Amino acid sequence: MKESHQQTPSPPVYLAMVKTPPRGLVMPPREINPKLLTKAQSKQLTRSNTRPGTPERQAVDRAAYLQRRSRHPELSARQATGHYKESAETKRISFLAGDPPRYLEAEGLSRLELKRAGRYNDLLSKLDNGRISPKEFQRRVRSWKPIAGEKLLANPDAALAVVEKLRAQDKEIFVYNAGRAT
Repeated sequence: MKESHQQTPSPPVYLAMVKTPPRGLVMPPREINPKLLTKAQSKQLTRSNTRPGTPERQAVDRAAYLQRRSRHPELSARQATGHYKESAETKRISFLAGDPPRYLEAEGLSRLELKRAGRYNDLLSKLDNGRISPKEFQRRVRSWKPIAGEKLLANPDAALAVVEKLRAQDKEIFVYNAGRAT
């Protein structure tokens, strides 16, 4: 006779659901012991001599934050590290448009249009360097949606002619300004 091995069911595991604040809602700053903050600001406490999660490390992190903020008081902490808001400076990118073939620089594009223009410039660069064939370039680009109302130049011979013309004028061909401070 065969014995059946029945496993006793394990108790159910309940995961605690932690509610995070909605986007844009800023949590109030934690109270930091002023003595620890003074030690962190005087470099007696550092990241190398404190452990993560301890009040000492929190004081070190707060001191670093306050120092960053003091350099650029007019900016948010995120902007002070180089992450500018979309509206802080407009993004600009170049591409080639058809009918007649010409070089354009556009500003104020949507993220999808910027991505499309970047992909177009990448394909144009590959075409120029001989990494894709003219037929492949035309096949991939001809069905793309317009950027800023302008149809992209899909004719590989015309695109290469415009690139050569721009090179002869010593003009920068692929312009992309991400809208961040440089």
